[in-house]
Amino acid sequence: GTTETTQSLLGPFWRLNSPRTENGGSIVRSSTPGEALFVSGRVVDRANRPVAGAEVDVWHSSPVGLYENEDAGQVDMNLRGKFTTGKDGHFGFRSVKPAGYPIPVDGPVGDLVRATGRHNFRPAHLHFLIFKEGCKTLISQIYSNDDQHLETDVQFGVTRALIGNYVRHAADEKAPAPDVRGEWYSLDQTFVMEPGKSRLPKPPIR
Repeated sequence: GTTETTQSLLGPFWRLNSPRTENGGSIVRSSTPGEALFVSGRVVDRANRPVAGAEVDVWHSSPVGLYENEDAGQVDMNLRGKFTTGKDGHFGFRSVKPAGYPIPVDGPVGDLVRATGRHNFRPAHLHFLIFKEGCKTLISQIYSNDDQHLETDVQFGVTRALIGNYVRHAADEKAPAPDVRGEWYSLDQTFVMEPGKSRLPKPPIR
């Protein structure tokens, strides 16, 4: 899929100093049971030319729907990483397929959700923040196409352009890593950057 968005999709769980990771490396930093996910990303400009040297910050919830900073069972910075695109605009990494999760419903948000008769679930997604001098900072969420809550996202955040094609592979299909057992997933995603002022938002957590 191709993603082109400047929407404010940062969410409350971005952290500024996620660990720099080699392309193709894993962002699973503590024991995190779940189906392996291999992501291949490409960053291009509007003319489909590769954008080299872009910083790609990635973060997502675990297969039980928790980010590492809200789960004592995950080590610091689990399921987070920062990558740099190569000359061909490519970056890639290994992780585990995330799950959707409920947003807290204590306080006024809960009152609003209950008043509108909606559930409080967000569909599964990966977060991407892409930064390159001379380009508008791109913030995106790529949603899992097989999530049951895509059309009823409590935050109304899902648009067709943000739904990724998470491809499920059978256990007997050869995975990119030799230690994979069982079914696994792959995601190929292209991100389009526009020229403009590059700036990093203020992180909601340290």
